[in-house]
Amino acid sequence: MTIVTLCFLINLNIFPQNAFSDNYSMIAPLGTVKSMATSNFQLFVLSDEYLIFMDKNGLRIENTVYVDAGAELVGYDNFNTDLWIVYRDKIIRFSTTTFNFREFPIDLAVAGFAVDASELYIETARTSEKYSLDKISGTLTKVNSVPSNLNWYKKLTEADMRQYPFLSPYYYTDDVQATQTPFEQYPITALYDDGMYLYVGTQRYGILKYNKVSWQSERIITGPLDTHIKRVRKIDGKAVLVSNSGISYYDTADSKWSYQRFRDVINDLVSFRDRLYFARSNTILYATGSLEFPTETFDRDILTLSKDSENIYVGTRSGAFMIIAGSGEAIPFGPARQAVYAIHTTADAIYVGGEIGMYKYDRDNREWSTVLGFGIKDIVQVRSDMYSLGTNNQLIQYSPAADSIEGTTDWSLLPYFNVYDIDTDDSVVYCATHAGAYYYDPTTGSYRIINNLPRVQYQYLHVIDDRLMAISGNLIYSLPLEYRD
Repeated sequence: MTIVTLCFLINLNIFPQNAFSDNYSMIAPLGTVKSMATSNFQLFVLSDEYLIFMDKNGLRIENTVYVDAGAELVGYDNFNTDLWIVYRDKIIRFSTTTFNFREFPIDLAVAGFAVDASELYIETARTSEKYSLDKISGTLTKVNSVPSNLNWYKKLTEADMRQYPFLSPYYYTDDVQATQTPFEQYPITALYDDGMYLYVGTQRYGILKYNKVSWQSERIITGPLDTHIKRVRKIDGKAVLVSNSGISYYDTADSKWSYQRFRDVINDLVSFRDRLYFARSNTILYATGSLEFPTETFDRDILTLSKDSENIYVGTRSGAFMIIAGSGEAIPFGPARQAVYAIHTTADAIYVGGEIGMYKYDRDNREWSTVLGFGIKDIVQVRSDMYSLGTNNQLIQYSPAADSIEGTTDWSLLPYFNVYDIDTDDSVVYCATHAGAYYYDPTTGSYRIINNLPRVQYQYLHVIDDRLMAISGNLIYSLPLEYRD
């Protein structure tokens, strides 16, 4: 018998770190499911670098935790409601209530493990040797046998899949309405049978839950297609997220995800008269299922789309254009021969942000004027004022009401915070910065940091109903606005 006593070295990143004080959650993209486990009431899913907590019956996501790359297996401890997460060089004991964890370093290639009252039993991948790990001390002991009737959590093998011939050919394909590549295969990557239900994890297709009596299935889509989200629009009560892999739809009423995959990257979209129009490269088109119908092509790439009740507005690398409803023909509109990054419409005016200036079109007088003499890449509105993000990453306030007052400055540079993206909930301006998420309050004329989000660099942020979604690298943070302060 071999006995090894292990020391504890904490070098793991887990977010949120404190279930009681961290009010944000993570949003896991539609990734590769590596392992699953269940308790009486919850389903635990290890997908890429995320640990997802789901209500077992309603299949709603309750929480998501980022657990670093390299996690391979997850198992549930019925004796004390902890989770055990296996890496190549360590095993983590993770509390489902406090998010506290202990790390047990190991030097074993783990093929599977089972949990007993006081021991964790481990089976190695190459030699099929078995070890026991003391759940308190971390002492690792080589054993010749293990107790019977234990519930094992193992890496998926071909033999495991063949126990369920109805799953053949052991991959899934998208419905033709949801993709332009309907024959692309999404393989099965994990299985977990809890006696009543069979849970099937896949690569980029989600999770299938099969009733073992009727064999009827339910599908669970855990999040957006990927984390490279470039635009967020709100259409028919759904948040529409534009990313490199396609379009992800989040229904805020029932918290359900759906998607539409595209062969080529979509830059932006707009809903106009019951039809979704997409911008790809230098072309505007609309799609019905897997079929595309181009409507207009431009000389240069399209950077942004906007609309009002009568027209679609297009910002390209060589100027702005307007497509009048029913005509399908684009005509020059506003600044020419410069990149147009943002177009914002109001009842009285249309604002265009370009690489060398911001311009205003007065609807009543049908006249253009120059508002700012430097580049603008985003525009939002809070009450009667406009807030623009300069290409130099500075926030600018513009008051249209001051235009007619002689001797009044109608715009002002707000304190410099190296802002990368902005959005609004119609009361404050949210700012993604190099040192956290801030908001600018027009009432007080000051910035405030959002302490309930990590102080990291954010590239994008978006307000979706009552939540703020902030994107940092490959991580998506979600914070209810009630916890903003």
